[in-house]
Amino acid sequence: MKTCLSFVLLLICLQGLCQNNNNNSKNYSAVPLVRDDSTFLALKDTAQAHLQTFLDSLKIHGRDTLNYQFSVKSDFVENDIHEHMWSLILSYDNSDFKGFFIDSAFDIKNIKTWDKVVIHKMDIEDWSMYNKRTGKTIGYYSEMLLNKKED
Repeated sequence: MKTCLSFVLLLICLQGLCQNNNNNSKNYSAVPLVRDDSTFLALKDTAQAHLQTFLDSLKIHGRDTLNYQFSVKSDFVENDIHEHMWSLILSYDNSDFKGFFIDSAFDIKNIKTWDKVVIHKMDIEDWSMYNKRTGKTIGYYSEMLLNKKED
């Protein structure tokens, strides 16, 4: 029964993501960053400093996948290749986030969209909480920097 309920919740969550993605169609490209980009590293510090806000909301609203989407950005590595990508978060156990990879890797081949992921709290580079009821996103500290670099 618990497995069935988890599967149903996952399907509902995936449906919500697909609806959001269909409404915001955009061509995505990789944004190159210098390995020790000071602005990007400062954004990680900001995200870590405000991570408790994310955790508190996840604790309260994490099961409400119809109205909330919780995502984190972290560094995925294959050999010496690094890509900073997003994962959908479903739970947290005091040190690790569990969820699904929702990004599109450009160079890394060892992970595919919807693969299960476990991400350590200290590896979080950015986070985002989307409230479907209000249409507001909280967090997403890297958005301005990366959008500026795309121009």
